[in-house]
Amino acid sequence: MHEKELVESAIATLRRLCDGPLARVEIALGPGVDTHEAELAWKTVTDGTDLGDAHITWERAYDRLVCDAAGHEYTGEAMEACPYCGADGVVIEPAPPIAVVRWAKAA
Repeated sequence: MHEKELVESAIATLRRLCDGPLARVEIALGPGVDTHEAELAWKTVTDGTDLGDAHITWERAYDRLVCDAAGHEYTGEAMEACPYCGADGVVIEPAPPIAVVRWAKAA
């Protein structure tokens, strides 16, 4: 399960940046990462730890694209048409598979 490895990576990042329990964590998942599988992996890995009680919010991470016609930059999924002119878009910065967006320490 690739989601478990990604979640373990996010947890390692949190442990490096924070001491002690967290109240909230916001995590962004890139294309191809299943939110349900990531949530199950989080529960499995953090059960019984100081991160087990944190409220987790999952969001989607999007690629940064540029349209072929007018050069507009926008966020979306690969091959998504430009929202400004409808032209094809090209990914110029892929979304990360997982990213810790923000967190708050427990009181």
